[in-house]
Amino acid sequence: PGAYKIQAVCKMIEPIRHAKYPAITMEEEAISIPLQTLALAIFDCVLVRMLQIIAPRTWQPLKHSLCDAFNKNKSQQVINILAKSYDDADIIFIQEAAASFVDHAKGGLGSKYMVLRPYVLDGYRNQNSMILARKDKFLEGSRADLTEQVGRLAGGRWTAPGDLCAIAIKGVDGSRYLLASFHGDTNGLATIPVLKALNEAFTKSYPDHIVIFGLDANTHKQNSVNCQGIADFQQKFSEMGFASCWGPSPGVQTWTTRNARTYLQPQLQKAVGISDAARKGEVNLKDWIIFYDNQMTAVKSARDNTGNREFAESMVFPTLKFPSDHAIVSCTLERNEYLHRRPR
Repeated sequence: PGAYKIQAVCKMIEPIRHAKYPAITMEEEAISIPLQTLALAIFDCVLVRMLQIIAPRTWQPLKHSLCDAFNKNKSQQVINILAKSYDDADIIFIQEAAASFVDHAKGGLGSKYMVLRPYVLDGYRNQNSMILARKDKFLEGSRADLTEQVGRLAGGRWTAPGDLCAIAIKGVDGSRYLLASFHGDTNGLATIPVLKALNEAFTKSYPDHIVIFGLDANTHKQNSVNCQGIADFQQKFSEMGFASCWGPSPGVQTWTTRNARTYLQPQLQKAVGISDAARKGEVNLKDWIIFYDNQMTAVKSARDNTGNREFAESMVFPTLKFPSDHAIVSCTLERNEYLHRRPR
């Protein structure tokens, strides 16, 4: 914080790694920076030319309003929602946050929450996993960063800096906790390896800890070699002794994403026309809270895509008032041996 480095925009572009995206060949990885530069230049030229023709006076003000909501002021909007609607939560798992979110969270929520982050943050993609832990429930001086250890157990290839945050911490009640927040790759192929690594870390090194894992698993309706399906994910984590906030048989109707991308963004393979937004938009159950079924029981779970602890089934999001393309998932957990204690 307070330190700035001036550099050319092209120096901020990172290679697209074969290790993270297996569909990318090593040859494509080697030319990925100049290829990205060329593709972005072509894409920008097309967009500017098109918008100058169809909306010469209105497209830039509209762009500024969207940038304010989804980029410039996004972190503060998220902080405002958490402070207004979720300030009773003991643990908050965050994914895909900008590195600057750390300072925003400390400023807006720091009186109640510790901001737990991995030692290495991603300042390029700005997709960081973090955890907010309530100060009156956890001991500040007891935290230990296990992110690197869990990443190594996953084989190293499945996580980039910022994707995973794994923290061991002691509760004020004397219990020890292993908390983890994770954002998987687009197709969800990294989710199972990371979950196995977390299970291995618990089994070998932290068997006296209570494990709670909040994640954007990027699970999809159908399972395939190239895509992690919901039912297969459920089966695999159940075999490891885990349960989830969605119960033993989560259905595809319990979706946490409902978005439809326009053609005015670079991932054209995900774009749909406005008339097909409801039918062809991305509607999937991607977000989970996972725990060992012999440690905890989920007694209440909910989704929220408004920021007001409400869920609008027909609404496509993000919106100007709710800047995330994933719903907030909340869950009340009960300790199996101490049913009167309720980590939220």
